[in-house]
Amino acid sequence: MARNIVFAPGAEENEVAVWLHDNLRARIFSPGSHERSWRRNELEAMRATVGFVANDRRVSATLRIDRGAVVVHDGSVGAPDITFFGSFDTLRAIAALPLSRAWHLPVTAPWGSMVAKLAGAELKIFGLVTHPRLAVRIARLLALD
Repeated sequence: MARNIVFAPGAEENEVAVWLHDNLRARIFSPGSHERSWRRNELEAMRATVGFVANDRRVSATLRIDRGAVVVHDGSVGAPDITFFGSFDTLRAIAALPLSRAWHLPVTAPWGSMVAKLAGAELKIFGLVTHPRLAVRIARLLALD
């Protein structure tokens, strides 16, 4: 079971950190979350540092994930394995994307718009070439059921 999703000191004032924290808690610990055990399993299988940069607001946050425990930091912490870089609205759009009902995969039509944003440089994922599986896992954790 996912152990905890907490703020690091000072992260409560960062809007990107608050969005990440609230989104993950809602996706993993919401009522009926027994149906979402795949998210918990996914989180418990990961050990990574993931950065998020909202370039339009000059705000960044970092997720430190360690086998189910998640600490949300204000700003950049350490050397992230991957970094999602785009406008705040573009980053939030990841969380609005639906997953397919079968296997919870990002294969629905709206994911094509996210790929277009990647191709058009509206969204950049640094580390995507070296950690593609991690990028998909993070996107799946943030996306809608």
